[in-house]
Amino acid sequence: MASLPIQERMYKDFSAGLFEHSAQETPRPIKAQFEITYRCNIHCVHCYTDPFNTPSAVRQELSFSEILRILDELAEAGILWLTLTGGEAIVHPQFRAIYKEAKARGFILTLLSNATTLTESVVDFLAEDPPFQLDVSVHGASRKIFEQVTQVAGSYDWFLRGVRRGLVKGLPIQVKTNALSLNRRELPQIKALVESLGLEFNLNTPLYPRLNGDLSPTQYRLPASEIVELEMGNVFGDPSSLATCAFSAASPADDRLFRCGCGTSSLTISPYGVLRACTFTTRPEYDLKTLSVNEAFARLAQAIRRARYEGDSLCRSCPAHTMCDKNPVMAQHEAGSMEAPVPYFCDVAFGRKQKLESIGARS
Repeated sequence: MASLPIQERMYKDFSAGLFEHSAQETPRPIKAQFEITYRCNIHCVHCYTDPFNTPSAVRQELSFSEILRILDELAEAGILWLTLTGGEAIVHPQFRAIYKEAKARGFILTLLSNATTLTESVVDFLAEDPPFQLDVSVHGASRKIFEQVTQVAGSYDWFLRGVRRGLVKGLPIQVKTNALSLNRRELPQIKALVESLGLEFNLNTPLYPRLNGDLSPTQYRLPASEIVELEMGNVFGDPSSLATCAFSAASPADDRLFRCGCGTSSLTISPYGVLRACTFTTRPEYDLKTLSVNEAFARLAQAIRRARYEGDSLCRSCPAHTMCDKNPVMAQHEAGSMEAPVPYFCDVAFGRKQKLESIGARS
């Protein structure tokens, strides 16, 4: 009996289909981010976890056996995509063992790194069984700007050597750059540097407070008008593609507090074993020392879906809500309430809306 041919699908279509299906069905996790440590060898000015990069905080992190138990529960819960991150995951003293255990459980594994830790030994280790993707961040094209951001002398050279080692070994590196007031003038040079390495330049624009409520990262935000121009101009953006992106100028269809889709198919786990919806949505949260991943995610999804705007916040009926980067939990730190608008994000959202409408009118 002849076997039936296996239908091939592009990876992007396969993954998009899974996420679309999970969004329509009862919430179930298929993607997880595991912050295995908040240790880091650099101290970026905009980093949201740096307040926990201390000896006392490190002592509260999960043990190796607890990490393995959580990996088992993630697999049992049906997680397909897993990201290992931090802090800087590679500086965890048992990183290699954790990485091997994650690979052994069959996850499609992404590793986030600042690349300064990509020594020859680490690169050789990763090359033996590469991650699906290795995401790194470049903060400047010059040593001066890069190290103003990281606040560590020598980090620029460590970064370049690490990335080049990884490329020689064929690691699947993807680079992103956070747009900051410190590196704004160097963004064209950063783009050129990334492309000279044979990589694609990716720009990230939202900056949020630190997880402990410290607002210092927000001082490095660019003006809203510059964000819109960076994203939708001809140098870093692609106006023609943005003109057809999913955008609705209508008011929200309901009064949900969380409109980003969190609590539907993905989750984040902190180094302390706390499960939450994403990196910046630190409430609601559930302790995996007392609940399984499945139990915690079920409670999380229910809490997220039930959360509603109860006051008369302008966010409740905002016609630019699909263009807004507001995170309700971070809004608590910036605006005093999860429901309150964050003026900076309002300016960015309405700037995007106006730009897209002008592009649409010309097309």
